[in-house]
Amino acid sequence: MAVISKEDKKAAQGALEILLNSLPRSEKGIHSIAYSFGLICREAGIPVEQATAVIMSWGERLRAFPNFRELFPLYKKPAFFRYQVRYAVQSAYKRPQDTPSSLRFKTLTGQNPPAASFWDKLPESKKRYRDRKPPAD
Repeated sequence: MAVISKEDKKAAQGALEILLNSLPRSEKGIHSIAYSFGLICREAGIPVEQATAVIMSWGERLRAFPNFRELFPLYKKPAFFRYQVRYAVQSAYKRPQDTPSSLRFKTLTGQNPPAASFWDKLPESKKRYRDRKPPAD
Protein backbone atom coordinates (compact mmCIF):
# COMPACT_ATOMS: atom_id res chain seq x y z
CA MET A 1 0.00 0.00 0.00
CA ALA A 2 1.26 3.46 -0.85
CA VAL A 3 2.10 6.03 1.78
CA ILE A 4 -0.74 8.47 2.27
CA SER A 5 -0.10 12.15 3.00
CA LYS A 6 -1.60 14.17 5.85
CA GLU A 7 -3.74 16.12 3.39
CA ASP A 8 -5.16 12.89 1.97
CA LYS A 9 -5.90 11.59 5.48
CA LYS A 10 -7.80 14.78 6.31
CA ALA A 11 -9.65 14.59 3.00
CA ALA A 12 -10.52 10.94 3.65
CA GLN A 13 -11.81 11.78 7.11
CA GLY A 14 -13.95 14.57 5.68
CA ALA A 15 -15.28 12.32 2.92
CA LEU A 16 -16.13 9.58 5.43
CA GLU A 17 -18.03 12.03 7.63
CA ILE A 18 -20.02 13.27 4.64
CA LEU A 19 -20.83 9.70 3.57
CA LEU A 20 -21.97 8.67 7.04
CA ASN A 21 -24.23 11.72 7.34
CA SER A 22 -25.97 11.19 4.00
CA LEU A 23 -29.29 9.39 3.75
CA PRO A 24 -29.42 6.72 1.03
CA ARG A 25 -32.25 6.92 -1.49
CA SER A 26 -32.60 3.17 -2.08
CA GLU A 27 -31.26 -0.24 -1.15
CA LYS A 28 -28.61 0.18 -3.83
CA GLY A 29 -27.65 3.48 -2.21
CA ILE A 30 -27.01 1.71 1.10
CA HIS A 31 -24.69 -0.74 -0.64
CA SER A 32 -22.96 2.04 -2.58
CA ILE A 33 -22.36 4.12 0.56
CA ALA A 34 -20.95 1.11 2.42
CA TYR A 35 -18.75 0.12 -0.55
CA SER A 36 -17.47 3.67 -1.06
CA PHE A 37 -16.82 3.91 2.68
CA GLY A 38 -14.73 0.73 2.47
CA LEU A 39 -12.74 2.00 -0.51
CA ILE A 40 -11.93 5.31 1.17
CA CYS A 41 -11.00 3.56 4.43
CA ARG A 42 -8.70 1.20 2.55
CA GLU A 43 -6.98 4.10 0.79
CA ALA A 44 -6.62 5.96 4.10
CA GLY A 45 -4.98 2.96 5.75
CA ILE A 46 -7.78 2.23 8.22
CA PRO A 47 -7.89 -1.46 9.26
CA VAL A 48 -10.80 -3.48 7.88
CA GLU A 49 -12.02 -4.39 11.38
CA GLN A 50 -12.31 -0.75 12.37
CA ALA A 51 -14.04 0.19 9.11
CA THR A 52 -16.49 -2.70 9.53
CA ALA A 53 -17.31 -1.67 13.10
CA VAL A 54 -17.97 1.94 12.08
CA ILE A 55 -20.18 1.03 9.12
CA MET A 56 -22.12 -1.49 11.20
CA SER A 57 -22.89 1.20 13.79
CA TRP A 58 -23.97 3.47 10.90
CA GLY A 59 -26.24 0.68 9.68
CA GLU A 60 -27.82 0.28 13.11
CA ARG A 61 -28.35 4.04 13.30
CA LEU A 62 -30.03 3.88 9.88
CA ARG A 63 -32.24 0.96 10.94
CA ALA A 64 -33.43 3.00 13.93
CA PHE A 65 -35.44 5.28 11.63
CA PRO A 66 -39.15 4.70 12.28
CA ASN A 67 -39.97 4.34 8.58
CA PHE A 68 -36.93 2.24 7.64
CA ARG A 69 -39.04 -0.73 6.51
CA GLU A 70 -41.17 1.43 4.23
CA LEU A 71 -38.16 3.20 2.73
CA PHE A 72 -36.10 0.03 2.21
CA PRO A 73 -38.47 -2.97 1.93
CA LEU A 74 -35.69 -5.31 0.78
CA TYR A 75 -34.06 -5.05 4.21
CA LYS A 76 -37.01 -6.07 6.39
CA LYS A 77 -34.87 -8.73 8.06
CA PRO A 78 -32.10 -7.23 10.22
CA ALA A 79 -29.71 -10.14 9.64
CA PHE A 80 -29.85 -9.71 5.85
CA PHE A 81 -29.28 -5.96 6.18
CA ARG A 82 -26.26 -6.46 8.46
CA TYR A 83 -24.82 -9.06 6.09
CA GLN A 84 -25.16 -6.79 3.05
CA VAL A 85 -23.53 -3.80 4.76
CA ARG A 86 -20.66 -5.90 6.15
CA TYR A 87 -20.16 -7.60 2.78
CA ALA A 88 -19.99 -4.26 0.94
CA VAL A 89 -17.23 -2.89 3.18
CA GLN A 90 -15.18 -6.08 3.25
CA SER A 91 -15.43 -6.58 -0.51
CA ALA A 92 -14.02 -3.07 -1.02
CA TYR A 93 -10.88 -4.18 0.83
CA LYS A 94 -10.62 -7.32 -1.31
CA ARG A 95 -10.67 -5.46 -4.64
CA PRO A 96 -7.39 -3.53 -4.88
CA GLN A 97 -8.04 -2.50 -8.49
CA ASP A 98 -11.06 -0.38 -7.47
CA THR A 99 -10.50 3.20 -6.40
CA PRO A 100 -12.94 5.59 -4.73
CA SER A 101 -15.09 7.26 -7.36
CA SER A 102 -15.53 11.01 -7.16
CA LEU A 103 -18.56 10.79 -9.45
CA ARG A 104 -20.25 8.16 -7.25
CA PHE A 105 -19.45 10.26 -4.16
CA LYS A 106 -21.12 13.31 -5.70
CA THR A 107 -24.13 11.22 -6.75
CA LEU A 108 -24.56 9.70 -3.28
CA THR A 109 -24.03 12.83 -1.21
CA GLY A 110 -24.81 15.73 -3.54
CA GLN A 111 -21.51 17.36 -2.56
CA ASN A 112 -18.17 17.61 -4.28
CA PRO A 113 -15.58 15.25 -2.83
CA PRO A 114 -12.70 16.73 -0.82
CA ALA A 115 -9.53 17.13 -2.87
CA ALA A 116 -7.32 14.05 -2.49
CA SER A 117 -4.99 11.96 -4.61
CA PHE A 118 -6.87 8.69 -4.07
CA TRP A 119 -9.95 9.60 -6.14
CA ASP A 120 -10.25 7.85 -9.48
CA LYS A 121 -9.12 9.55 -12.65
CA LEU A 122 -11.95 10.04 -15.12
CA PRO A 123 -11.35 8.33 -18.46
CA GLU A 124 -11.19 10.58 -21.51
CA SER A 125 -14.60 9.38 -22.72
CA LYS A 126 -16.27 10.62 -19.50
CA LYS A 127 -14.90 14.15 -19.70
CA ARG A 128 -17.02 16.81 -21.29
CA TYR A 129 -16.38 17.65 -24.90
CA ARG A 130 -15.67 21.29 -24.14
CA ASP A 131 -12.99 20.31 -21.62
CA ARG A 132 -10.99 18.44 -24.24
CA LYS A 133 -8.08 20.10 -25.93
CA PRO A 134 -8.04 20.14 -29.72
CA PRO A 135 -5.54 17.71 -31.26
CA ALA A 136 -2.17 19.23 -32.08
CA ASP A 137 -1.38 19.49 -35.79
